Amino acid sequence: MTHPRLWLIPLILLALFSVGGVLLWLSQHLIQRSEEVYTGYDEAARRNPFYLAERLLTRLGRTVHSVRRLDELPHPLHIMDTLLIAIPSYALSAADSQWLLDWVKAGGHLLVSVQQPYEPGQGRDHLLNSLEVHSQRVEEPVADPVSVKLSAAMTPLQVRFRADLRLNGDFWRSFEWGAGRITLLTDLSLFTNGRLAEHEHADFLWGLLHQSDPGGELWLQYRMLTPSLAQLLWQYAWMPLAGLILTLMTALWSYSQRLGPLLVSRSGEQRRLGEHLRACSRFLWRQGAGPMLLQAARHYTLRQIEHRQPGSAPDIAVLTHSDQPLNERDLVQTLQTLQRLNRPR
Repeated sequence: MTHPRLWLIPLILLALFSVGGVLLWLSQHLIQRSEEVYTGYDEAARRNPFYLAERLLTRLGRTVHSVRRLDELPHPLHIMDTLLIAIPSYALSAADSQWLLDWVKAGGHLLVSVQQPYEPGQGRDHLLNSLEVHSQRVEEPVADPVSVKLSAAMTPLQVRFRADLRLNGDFWRSFEWGAGRITLLTDLSLFTNGRLAEHEHADFLWGLLHQSDPGGELWLQYRMLTPSLAQLLWQYAWMPLAGLILTLMTALWSYSQRLGPLLVSRSGEQRRLGEHLRACSRFLWRQGAGPMLLQAARHYTLRQIEHRQPGSAPDIAVLTHSDQPLNERDLVQTLQTLQRLNRPR
């Protein structure tokens, strides 16, 4: 006698063989791999264009602080510190320029960009005025990297400047100012997140920082605070702007003055028919339509007389001339005569 559940054994074996076959096929045809997908900079890197430089210098042992604006810097800065600012030299106010120059003279190191042509004493770039540095544009910008040598002991570095300016004939200038140092560059974007890894830009930044005492802290001011159009107009063209404002004020004052008498406000009551006729008649008379008015009055009077006395044709002077009178007084008198003739007797 067979066991009633022995028929399940073949089904179980078949299921096991099927699962084993599927697993074998998957192991031979599926490939496990990892793939990196670029999602862009994180929030900190998007906010701070010098974020990569900050992380690099921190890992190299420097103490680095990032601030958005100049007013977030400690006052006073330590004389052994280094400050890199994203604000171009022409956008610095006279007070900020003098404060930075005094700090550098005491021993600090300032890195700043120059982005406009300038001749000392001929503009509003307060920083370059004090440094006696002129910048000028060139007709053919250099697209390839150039060799930059920071000192005689260092090997030349390959740096690509994306600028058509030259500072006294070069892409950058670094010189002592008092006990400190000032470094001017025509292209500060060398050290931003997207370009720091290009060519030898990172080495160039490291070499610039070590031109001064390496023991101080490094401050990176990363927000570009370019002046608005109104500020630039007031700074560089305040005289034409003041003249324009005075002209507009004079024009508004002249247009606000009343010309002629005040118009009398009309009341809500309606005019009488006689007033309308009188006004229309005076208008037509001023337009040279006096003979037309007189001719119409004559025809009307003749029709009334014909209607009252059929067949009669009175010989009256006022009814037989169509081109007289030619002045207002005679016209009024003639119209009054025609009005009397028109009245029924």
